[in-house]
Amino acid sequence: MEFRYKKIVFLTGAGISAESGVRTFRDTDGLWENHRVEDVASPQGFKRNPALVWKFYSLRRLQASEVQPNKAHVALADALHSLEQASVRALLITQNVDTLHERAFGALPNKNFIDIHGTLSRSRCTKCNKIFSDRWAYFNEEQQPAERHADHLWSNPSLTNLLSMPRRNPQGIPLSPCCSDLLRPDIVWFGERPHGVENAIEQLTSCDLFVSIGTSGNVYPAAGFAAVARKAGAHTVSINLEPTENSAAFHEHLHGLATEKVPDFLKKI
Repeated sequence: MEFRYKKIVFLTGAGISAESGVRTFRDTDGLWENHRVEDVASPQGFKRNPALVWKFYSLRRLQASEVQPNKAHVALADALHSLEQASVRALLITQNVDTLHERAFGALPNKNFIDIHGTLSRSRCTKCNKIFSDRWAYFNEEQQPAERHADHLWSNPSLTNLLSMPRRNPQGIPLSPCCSDLLRPDIVWFGERPHGVENAIEQLTSCDLFVSIGTSGNVYPAAGFAAVARKAGAHTVSINLEPTENSAAFHEHLHGLATEKVPDFLKKI
């Protein structure tokens, strides 16, 4: 099979996972699970109350492990595999932390996958920044210390796995095996720089097709990726339930459910 395009960059956001039942956690009043965003999704919040942050992300791990990849995830995984077999360069950038892309594909090589906001399935040492594959939920739904595993979250075999429950401090916060300092979720919080932005920009400036799936177009730097790709000469496509805030950056708009629009579009490329 011969593809029209030689290099394709996909960007996905919350909309591709919505039909799997992934909760956004942000309410209309800006609260996350009845917490202020700055209390559970910022370095300052973690410093003030690491137990609260780990209770929040333990719940997110448990809930994310209960959902499954949908038809849009699977279609994109199949397309990436076909592109790789045809020697078409492709990059998947996701804003999602739910690990559904990894689970749909079975494995996503680091060279063509960037989780710019991190992932629920990793933790990081706050002292030396060493990364661990970590699917433990350190607190249960009642916010009590627990030893539960979010079994269905993706586990990256290239990382050191926490095969047993790590030591915890008196508050129940996990301690890193490397430095015995606090572990934190490997999630990009407000005020932190997203992962792999430089690599993403480099890839965008040399692609000939950019496809945005399920993104609102209001979270930067990802909201600016379409403009970068279009300026470099790429054809830009938005697949979303409704018009996005950065709609002017796209040549083509496909409105509807991701599970319907994504498989149909991918068959055409």
